[in-house]
Amino acid sequence: MAAKLISVIVPAYNREKYLAKTLDSIFAQDYRPIEVVVVDDGSTDGTASIARLYPEVRYFYQPNLGPAVARNTGLAECTGELISFLDADDYWVEHVLRIQSDYLATRPELGSIMGKVWNFLDAGATLPNWISEDMMTEEGGGWNLGASLTHRWVFERVGHFNTAYQHGEDLDWFARAREAGIPIYLMPTVLLRRRIHKDNLSKDQNLSARERVRILKAHLDRKRSKVAESLLEVRG
Repeated sequence: MAAKLISVIVPAYNREKYLAKTLDSIFAQDYRPIEVVVVDDGSTDGTASIARLYPEVRYFYQPNLGPAVARNTGLAECTGELISFLDADDYWVEHVLRIQSDYLATRPELGSIMGKVWNFLDAGATLPNWISEDMMTEEGGGWNLGASLTHRWVFERVGHFNTAYQHGEDLDWFARAREAGIPIYLMPTVLLRRRIHKDNLSKDQNLSARERVRILKAHLDRKRSKVAESLLEVRG
Protein backbone atom coordinates (compact mmCIF):
# COMPACT_ATOMS: atom_id res chain seq x y z
CA MET A 1 0.00 0.00 0.00
CA ALA A 2 1.35 3.40 -0.99
CA ALA A 3 2.17 5.81 1.82
CA LYS A 4 -0.35 8.61 2.27
CA LEU A 5 0.63 12.17 1.44
CA ILE A 6 1.10 14.28 4.58
CA SER A 7 0.53 18.01 4.23
CA VAL A 8 2.42 20.15 6.74
CA ILE A 9 0.95 23.65 7.14
CA VAL A 10 3.27 26.33 8.51
CA PRO A 11 1.58 29.64 9.37
CA ALA A 12 4.20 32.37 9.68
CA TYR A 13 4.17 36.00 10.75
CA ASN A 14 7.53 37.79 10.98
CA ARG A 15 9.43 34.58 11.64
CA GLU A 16 12.54 35.24 9.56
CA LYS A 17 14.73 34.39 12.56
CA TYR A 18 13.24 30.94 13.15
CA LEU A 19 11.65 29.68 9.92
CA ALA A 20 14.72 27.92 8.53
CA LYS A 21 15.04 25.75 11.66
CA THR A 22 11.34 24.90 11.42
CA LEU A 23 11.52 23.92 7.76
CA ASP A 24 14.77 22.00 8.21
CA SER A 25 13.10 19.89 10.91
CA ILE A 26 10.27 19.06 8.50
CA PHE A 27 12.46 18.09 5.56
CA ALA A 28 14.71 16.04 7.87
CA GLN A 29 11.79 13.72 8.63
CA ASP A 30 12.21 10.16 7.36
CA TYR A 31 8.65 9.99 6.02
CA ARG A 32 7.68 10.63 2.41
CA PRO A 33 5.64 11.82 0.58
CA ILE A 34 5.17 15.19 2.25
CA GLU A 35 3.84 18.54 1.08
CA VAL A 36 4.93 21.70 2.93
CA VAL A 37 2.65 24.74 2.72
CA VAL A 38 3.92 28.00 4.21
CA VAL A 39 1.23 30.64 4.70
CA ASP A 40 2.81 34.06 5.22
CA ASP A 41 0.35 36.09 7.28
CA GLY A 42 1.45 39.54 6.11
CA SER A 43 5.05 39.44 7.32
CA THR A 44 7.10 42.63 7.01
CA ASP A 45 10.51 41.00 7.58
CA GLY A 46 12.40 38.42 5.50
CA THR A 47 10.01 35.51 6.09
CA ALA A 48 9.20 35.26 2.38
CA SER A 49 12.88 35.18 1.41
CA ILE A 50 13.56 32.31 3.82
CA ALA A 51 10.58 30.30 2.59
CA ARG A 52 11.65 30.75 -1.03
CA LEU A 53 15.06 29.26 -0.31
CA TYR A 54 13.28 25.89 -0.18
CA PRO A 55 12.15 24.86 -3.69
CA GLU A 56 9.88 22.15 -2.25
CA VAL A 57 7.85 24.67 -0.24
CA ARG A 58 4.50 25.87 -1.56
CA TYR A 59 4.42 29.50 -0.44
CA PHE A 60 1.28 31.62 -0.09
CA TYR A 61 1.05 35.23 1.04
CA GLN A 62 -1.99 36.87 2.60
CA PRO A 63 -2.60 40.17 4.42
CA ASN A 64 -2.18 40.03 8.18
CA LEU A 65 -5.46 38.35 9.16
CA GLY A 66 -4.34 36.22 12.08
CA PRO A 67 -3.41 32.58 12.71
CA ALA A 68 -6.92 31.14 12.27
CA VAL A 69 -7.20 32.55 8.74
CA ALA A 70 -3.64 31.42 7.95
CA ARG A 71 -4.41 27.88 9.06
CA ASN A 72 -7.61 27.87 7.00
CA THR A 73 -5.71 29.11 3.96
CA GLY A 74 -3.30 26.22 4.39
CA LEU A 75 -6.17 23.75 4.66
CA ALA A 76 -7.71 25.13 1.47
CA GLU A 77 -4.44 24.86 -0.46
CA CYS A 78 -3.06 21.54 0.77
CA THR A 79 -3.87 18.18 -0.83
CA GLY A 80 -2.73 15.51 1.66
CA GLU A 81 -4.90 12.80 3.20
CA LEU A 82 -3.13 13.47 6.49
CA ILE A 83 -2.58 16.99 7.83
CA SER A 84 -0.18 18.43 10.35
CA PHE A 85 0.68 21.95 11.52
CA LEU A 86 3.96 23.40 12.71
CA ASP A 87 4.29 26.98 13.92
CA ALA A 88 7.19 28.85 12.35
CA ASP A 89 9.08 29.31 15.62
CA ASP A 90 8.93 25.65 16.76
CA TYR A 91 10.51 22.48 15.40
CA TRP A 92 10.02 18.73 15.36
CA VAL A 93 12.23 16.02 16.78
CA GLU A 94 13.27 13.14 14.51
CA HIS A 95 10.80 10.57 13.14
CA VAL A 96 7.65 12.50 14.14
CA LEU A 97 5.72 11.85 10.94
CA ARG A 98 6.86 8.23 10.75
CA ILE A 99 5.85 7.51 14.36
CA GLN A 100 2.45 9.15 14.03
CA SER A 101 1.54 7.81 10.59
CA ASP A 102 2.55 4.26 11.54
CA TYR A 103 0.34 4.42 14.63
CA LEU A 104 -2.62 5.82 12.71
CA ALA A 105 -2.25 3.00 10.18
CA THR A 106 -2.69 0.46 12.97
CA ARG A 107 -5.64 2.30 14.55
CA PRO A 108 -8.02 3.17 11.68
CA GLU A 109 -10.72 4.25 14.14
CA LEU A 110 -8.64 7.24 15.25
CA GLY A 111 -9.17 10.66 13.71
CA SER A 112 -6.04 12.26 15.12
CA ILE A 113 -2.93 11.47 17.14
CA MET A 114 -0.95 13.84 19.35
CA GLY A 115 2.35 13.73 21.21
CA LYS A 116 3.88 15.69 24.06
CA VAL A 117 5.63 19.05 23.93
CA TRP A 118 8.94 20.18 25.42
CA ASN A 119 9.36 23.92 25.94
CA PHE A 120 12.76 25.55 25.56
CA LEU A 121 13.97 29.11 26.08
CA ASP A 122 15.25 30.94 23.03
CA ALA A 123 18.91 32.00 23.15
CA GLY A 124 19.24 35.34 24.93
CA ALA A 125 15.61 35.34 26.10
CA THR A 126 14.45 35.59 29.69
CA LEU A 127 11.70 33.45 31.14
CA PRO A 128 8.40 35.37 30.67
CA ASN A 129 5.98 35.71 33.56
CA TRP A 130 3.28 33.72 31.75
CA ILE A 131 5.24 30.47 31.91
CA SER A 132 6.46 28.71 35.05
CA GLU A 133 9.80 27.06 35.77
CA ASP A 134 8.04 23.69 35.91
CA MET A 135 6.75 24.16 32.36
CA MET A 136 10.37 24.42 31.19
CA THR A 137 11.51 21.19 32.85
CA GLU A 138 8.56 18.85 32.33
CA GLU A 139 7.11 17.15 29.28
CA GLY A 140 3.87 18.87 28.41
CA GLY A 141 0.74 16.93 27.66
CA GLY A 142 -1.49 19.78 26.56
CA TRP A 143 -3.31 20.11 23.27
CA ASN A 144 -0.94 21.46 20.62
CA LEU A 145 -1.51 21.34 16.86
CA GLY A 146 2.23 21.14 16.25
CA ALA A 147 2.34 17.75 17.95
CA SER A 148 -0.65 16.33 16.07
CA LEU A 149 -1.38 14.45 12.85
CA THR A 150 -4.97 14.40 11.66
CA HIS A 151 -6.98 12.77 8.89
CA ARG A 152 -8.44 15.21 6.36
CA TRP A 153 -11.93 13.79 6.93
CA VAL A 154 -11.79 15.14 10.48
CA PHE A 155 -11.61 18.73 9.21
CA GLU A 156 -14.45 17.99 6.83
CA ARG A 157 -16.56 16.83 9.77
CA VAL A 158 -15.49 19.37 12.43
CA GLY A 159 -14.92 22.35 10.15
CA HIS A 160 -12.01 24.76 9.88
CA PHE A 161 -10.70 27.20 12.49
CA ASN A 162 -12.98 29.87 13.88
CA THR A 163 -11.66 33.22 12.65
CA ALA A 164 -13.59 35.06 15.39
CA TYR A 165 -10.77 34.16 17.79
CA GLN A 166 -7.55 36.18 17.73
CA HIS A 167 -5.91 33.60 19.97
CA GLY A 168 -6.85 30.07 20.99
CA GLU A 169 -8.36 29.02 17.66
CA ASP A 170 -6.64 25.65 18.14
CA LEU A 171 -8.24 25.16 21.57
CA ASP A 172 -11.65 25.94 20.09
CA TRP A 173 -11.07 23.48 17.25
CA PHE A 174 -10.06 20.68 19.63
CA ALA A 175 -13.16 21.38 21.74
CA ARG A 176 -15.37 21.05 18.66
CA ALA A 177 -13.54 17.88 17.62
CA ARG A 178 -14.25 16.30 20.99
CA GLU A 179 -17.89 17.41 20.79
CA ALA A 180 -18.10 15.71 17.39
CA GLY A 181 -16.85 12.47 18.95
CA ILE A 182 -13.54 12.41 17.08
CA PRO A 183 -11.24 9.79 18.66
CA ILE A 184 -7.88 11.44 19.48
CA TYR A 185 -4.99 9.44 20.93
CA LEU A 186 -2.41 11.16 23.16
CA MET A 187 1.03 9.58 22.79
CA PRO A 188 3.44 9.57 25.76
CA THR A 189 6.27 10.72 23.48
CA VAL A 190 7.79 14.20 23.04
CA LEU A 191 7.39 15.15 19.38
CA LEU A 192 7.49 18.94 19.42
CA ARG A 193 10.04 21.44 20.71
CA ARG A 194 8.22 24.69 21.49
CA ARG A 195 10.34 27.83 21.50
CA ILE A 196 9.67 30.39 24.25
CA HIS A 197 10.63 33.94 23.26
CA LYS A 198 9.49 37.52 23.64
CA ASP A 199 7.19 37.45 20.60
CA ASN A 200 5.11 34.35 21.39
CA LEU A 201 1.41 34.96 20.83
CA SER A 202 0.87 33.74 24.39
CA LYS A 203 2.66 36.80 25.79
CA ASP A 204 -0.64 38.75 25.89
CA GLN A 205 -2.12 36.88 28.82
CA ASN A 206 -5.11 39.22 29.12
CA LEU A 207 -6.12 38.42 25.55
CA SER A 208 -5.42 34.73 26.07
CA ALA A 209 -7.59 34.63 29.18
CA ARG A 210 -10.45 36.47 27.49
CA GLU A 211 -10.36 34.15 24.50
CA ARG A 212 -10.27 31.04 26.71
CA VAL A 213 -13.35 32.29 28.53
CA ARG A 214 -15.13 32.91 25.20
CA ILE A 215 -14.16 29.45 23.96
CA LEU A 216 -15.34 27.77 27.16
CA LYS A 217 -18.63 29.67 27.09
CA ALA A 218 -19.24 28.71 23.45
CA HIS A 219 -18.45 25.08 24.28
CA LEU A 220 -20.89 25.05 27.21
CA ASP A 221 -23.57 26.82 25.16
CA ARG A 222 -23.32 24.13 22.47
CA LYS A 223 -23.56 21.37 25.08
CA ARG A 224 -26.63 22.98 26.68
CA SER A 225 -28.23 23.40 23.28
CA LYS A 226 -27.62 19.74 22.45
CA VAL A 227 -29.10 18.62 25.78
CA ALA A 228 -32.17 20.83 25.19
CA GLU A 229 -32.62 19.37 21.70
CA SER A 230 -32.41 15.83 23.11
CA LEU A 231 -35.04 16.61 25.74
CA LEU A 232 -37.37 18.01 23.10
CA GLU A 233 -36.96 14.86 21.00
CA VAL A 234 -37.77 12.67 24.03
CA ARG A 235 -40.86 14.71 24.89
CA GLY A 236 -41.96 14.77 21.27
